[in-house]
Amino acid sequence: MCLQKLKRFTILLLILFSLPLIIGQLPFPNNKVATEKKEQPHLVFAAADVPEPETVMEQPEPFNALLLFTHSHESYKPIVEKTTGLQAVYDEQTNIYSLQQMMEHYLQLNGITPHFMDFDVMTEMQLTNKKLPQAYKVVRPVLAEYLQQEDYQLVIDFHRDAVGKKATTLKYGEETYAKIAFVVGAEHAGYEANLAYANALNDQLNSIVPGISRGILKQQGDHVNGIYNQDLAPNMLLIEFGGIDNTEEELQRTMAVLAQAIRLAFVETIV
Repeated sequence: MCLQKLKRFTILLLILFSLPLIIGQLPFPNNKVATEKKEQPHLVFAAADVPEPETVMEQPEPFNALLLFTHSHESYKPIVEKTTGLQAVYDEQTNIYSLQQMMEHYLQLNGITPHFMDFDVMTEMQLTNKKLPQAYKVVRPVLAEYLQQEDYQLVIDFHRDAVGKKATTLKYGEETYAKIAFVVGAEHAGYEANLAYANALNDQLNSIVPGISRGILKQQGDHVNGIYNQDLAPNMLLIEFGGIDNTEEELQRTMAVLAQAIRLAFVETIV
């Protein structure tokens, strides 16, 4: 009896020992030989995976403005008085010609590249014994040379108006501004182009600060120049920049508005 149990136990041990070997030979999916070499997948890069070169932003063309001062010694009484203690409407040092740095500041802030004509017209007139009505003839060849040497998107001849505070000063909000006026010479064939530029800038100015521009004066007939060298360039403007009683602060506020108006009327339309 004990012998039979021993045989059965021995057979059972043999079966248990042989079972893993038998199972390993059966064709189950996970029974591949461990040393079998796996095929490496080919890597394929889609076009979207390749980094594209950075896009180079095209820089806008510079907006060049030529500024000149035919009556370069026209001055403002409060500014001259603050500097010299005297009231004068003409001064050789403190005048509209000396406002270039202030003008440049506001123009550059609005993306405009200012070029100032390096020619003090009234000093030249004094040296050559010329009278005030001859100023436009004195500056004309110099202006023509500048226009031949470079293309300007806008040309402005700045003047100071001879009228007083009431006509040239605007109260808007809490501040006062020097008013602007445009003069267009109507005695040359292409004056309508100059007039179109004046209208565009006049409208833009008044849309920013209503009433800051006094409007456009067409000049022709007796006792006026009638051309003002505007026949040299269709995009040339003559601007009366305030009057004899305007302060430096009023001129600065107006210059800030004028520079913004130039940008909105002309610069942004061509970029």
